[in-house]
This record gives sequence, C-alpha cells and structure tokens, in this order.
Amino acid sequence: MNKLYTLMLILIGFSINAQSDTICNPSFEDSLNNWGTFCNGNSNGTFSVDSSSAYSGSLGLEMDLTSISPPSNTCALTSCAVNLQQGKFYMISFWAKSNSNNDVLVVLQRTSAPFTNYAQKTFTFTNSWKKYQLNTTDTAAVNNLKIKIKPQSDGVYSFDDFSFYSVTMLPTNTEICNGDFETGVSSWSQANSGANITAVSDSSTFQNGNFSAKVVISNTVNGQPIFSSCKSDIEKNKKYRIHFWAKSLLGGQLATATSSLSSPPYTNYGIESFSLTTNWTEYTFLTESDSTIFGNVRFAKFKFTEDGTYYIDNVWYEEVPPQPFVCDGDFETDLSNWTQTINNGAIASMSITPSQAQNGFQSAMILVNTLGTTNGSIQLTSCKTDVLKDSTYYLSFWMKGSANNLGFNAITSFASPPYTALSANSFTTYDQWTEYCYSFSHDSTILGDIRLLKLQFLDAGTYYLDYVNVYGSNYICSPVNINQLVGGDINYFPNPSRGIININNLNRDYSLLSISNINGSVIQILPIEGLENISVETNLLEDGIYLLQFTNKKGIITTKKFIKN
Repeated sequence: MNKLYTLMLILIGFSINAQSDTICNPSFEDSLNNWGTFCNGNSNGTFSVDSSSAYSGSLGLEMDLTSISPPSNTCALTSCAVNLQQGKFYMISFWAKSNSNNDVLVVLQRTSAPFTNYAQKTFTFTNSWKKYQLNTTDTAAVNNLKIKIKPQSDGVYSFDDFSFYSVTMLPTNTEICNGDFETGVSSWSQANSGANITAVSDSSTFQNGNFSAKVVISNTVNGQPIFSSCKSDIEKNKKYRIHFWAKSLLGGQLATATSSLSSPPYTNYGIESFSLTTNWTEYTFLTESDSTIFGNVRFAKFKFTEDGTYYIDNVWYEEVPPQPFVCDGDFETDLSNWTQTINNGAIASMSITPSQAQNGFQSAMILVNTLGTTNGSIQLTSCKTDVLKDSTYYLSFWMKGSANNLGFNAITSFASPPYTALSANSFTTYDQWTEYCYSFSHDSTILGDIRLLKLQFLDAGTYYLDYVNVYGSNYICSPVNINQLVGGDINYFPNPSRGIININNLNRDYSLLSISNINGSVIQILPIEGLENISVETNLLEDGIYLLQFTNKKGIITTKKFIKN
C-alpha cells in the first residue's frame, strides 16, 4: 500500500510539471515525445522525425500531408500543455519550411471548451527555412493551453526549434501579407457587405512580379464590398505611408483606401479616396494611431462604391519619420486648413485676396476693426502637425501691414490644453512685405498635436500674410530687427523667374549681393556697391527657392526670396 501511494505521488508530480510556461521537447531531439498528432475526415498524414528535417541540432519534424481540405479534412500537430502567468505576455517562435508556398494556421488554444484562442496567426511557408513568431495579446492567467499547427493544404512541412517564453512588453509586427499577390489572395479578406465581390490572383495584368489581384464588384446599390489585407499590429505614435498600385477596367471609378480596426467599431487610422484610371498608377495615404494595437488592424482595406473590375498590386508600407508641415502656407487655395478665431467682442474678418501676394498670386488678409478683450480674441492658426524629439526647426512667414507698427504675436504651441507654447514672439509690421522667423524645438516627439503658427492680431488695421514655411536647423533666419528696409524697399521681378531677374531701388546703399539656396549654401556673390538697379541671370540655377541677401555698408543684411522655375 505504501509503495502504491508513492507511485501515485510521482505520477501526479509529473503531470503538474508538464504544464508550465515552457515547451517540452522543443527541437524534437527526443523524437515525438510530448507532441500530439492527428488527422480527421479524409485527410492523411505521415509524421516523422529525422535529420533531413532539422534546422539545427540532429533532428527535426516532417509532416507529409494529403487530402487536406479545411475545415473537415485536416491534420494537426499539438504541443504539451502550457500555462500563461498573470501579468505576462508570451511569444511563440519556431523555424519552418514547406515544399511549396503553403498557408499554415498556428494557434495557442485551450484544451477544453470553449477552445478559446489566445494567439492566432496564419503564415505562408516557403521552401526556405524561416523563423515565424506570434504572441498573446493580454496578460490574464490561463492554464491548459496547447500550441496547435494546422497546414491548410497538401504538402511536405518541416519544423524545428520551437520556443515559448514570457516578455514584459510585446514587440510590434506590422505587416501587409502577400502585398504582391504572388501566392494568391488567401491571406486577404473579402466582405460582400450586401453587394458582391470576387477577388482572384490574375496573371494577365500586373504592375510588379507575375500576378495582381483582380477584384470584380457588382450589386453596389445594396452595399460597398471590401477587400482587405491580413490583421497586423500598429505601433503608438508611428506614422506609416501605405503604397499601392491600382487601375480599373473602365477608368474614372472611385475606390476608398483605409487602415482600420478589423472589428467593431472599425476605427479608421487613415483614409483616402482615389479616382482610378485604366493605367497602373501608384497611390499613397498616411495612417497613424495614438495607441499600440496588437493583431487587429488591417493596414490596407479597399472599399468599392461602384460596380466594375479593379486590379490591385504591389501593396506595401513604410514608416514615415515625424516631421512638421504647414497646410496651404501659400494661400493659393483658401483658408479651410487654417482655424479662424474672432470672439470676446472683436470685430474682424479673414479672407484670401489676390490684391497682395509676396509669393504666388494670393495672400491671406486679416482686417481688424475692433479689438477684443484678450490677445487671443483675433487669431489665425495653422493645421495640426508633428515635431521630432530634440530637433530644431525654423518657422518663417511673410507679413505686410496697412501701416508700420501694427502689433501681432506669433506662437508655436500644442494644439490641445493647456496649449503650452514652444516659442512665443511679439512683432510689429512694416508697410512692405517682410520676412519674420524664429526657432523652436521640443524634448519629445509629438504627433498631430502641434500648431506651428498661431497669429494674434493686436491693433486695428489690415494685415497680409503669405508664404508660411517650416525649415530645418540649417535654415538662415535673419531676425526681423536686422531685416529692415533701408532707403526704401528693394523691388525685384519677375518672381517666380525663368531667366533674368531685375532688382531695383538699391539706392546705392548696398555693397554686396549673395545668392544662396534654401539650405544656406552660397552659390554666387556679386559686388553691387554704388548701383541703383541690376539684372541677374538665373538660367544656370536649378528650379527651386533661393535667397537674395543684400549687405549694406553698415553690415546690415536684407534677405529676399525668389523662385526659379
């Protein structure tokens, strides 16, 4: 009786140890011990451990499968039971290959009902050894789970070096599966959404490689079908640019491209609509998220609003470093990307005018009749944008007043409360176009929450604003107090110029003219002492923006910009 009791303790102890947060026999060096195999329905499988299937060490596993037709006819490989500990994420990795491009479903699943999957991913194996990884997405404690591997088609599969381990933080895995459609469209999802969609791999036309996705849409009066890439991670505060090539059989048809959640509420992280032509054309759009999401974002989701035949190919993404930009800083369209504020009893108006322009054909006009009770009563603010940690930028803009000495503030700040300023400056106008600029930086990367230019108008009168830009740290920024008008404003035309640029009203006050590119590199220096007017040949300059810097006899520099086109 004592001996029997001792034996029972040993067996129970073995069972407890087998359920851990490690994988038993991960490299098949102990044959198939601690691994399970099965086939159901009409499927057939041979599971063998030999040296020819080893990635490392002496042995590896080979699965030779036939008559595979999910979901009824499948074969699977299962690991020993593992547990998830509270507060930890887990990574599963292994090395594998197959005799052709085949899809393989891998899950981490409960061994009893409700058979919940705590990790799930479909991989496309190739004939070369490759490391594959998937991960859990929550940190709950769960016992009695097994890794289950289910190839989705006939083939010969090799596996080796499984690993199962905990991590405190998950790495992100951003991907667009099979974006060139060279291995079919099985990793892409098709949703009828009330209409009809049929997507197939097509070799008759392609932009890259030998195949594209041919998408046939019908019955859109009842819905908008969707064709979307595999589920992926998206990382907090990273900006991605999605690229794809597309065309339609008839041309002129609209398609909407998004990056969004794959489950309700289907939040869009980027969206753009495109009018397709009959020729292959590359399209791009940006996407970003303010939180990290694991395994639930479809980076490329195409929605079709019209019946027709569409072709898509070469879908891929790139990470875009955060960078500030100004929306419609030349005011050649309208003020729709600028925020207008008139309150606290102020009377003013803001509009686009062709009567004044420092660059191009239009500028913004701010007519101030009555001031409000605060400095921020009359404001014009640029769109939201980004800044990169510890980078220095220069904000440049051109202003002209209906009179000298009209006061205004120029501020770079956060777009959300408490609207912390990165730079705050007070200026006054001249009655001629004058450049104003200042530098700013921040100690962390900010996405979509910076207003590069917030202008507050402090005197009654008319202000004209044009050519708002942001530059890097190498920009030559002349403070406005040394960029003053000397002996009357210099007149130069035409601007933009394709050949000769004429410069008048020098008034014999200047001794030197230097021409620099926008990065500050000096291209040409001309002596101009004693001259009233000059003409400068620009034919040898490449198209772009250039600086004319006039140095007078006292060393004061006046800077002007011109465009060579």
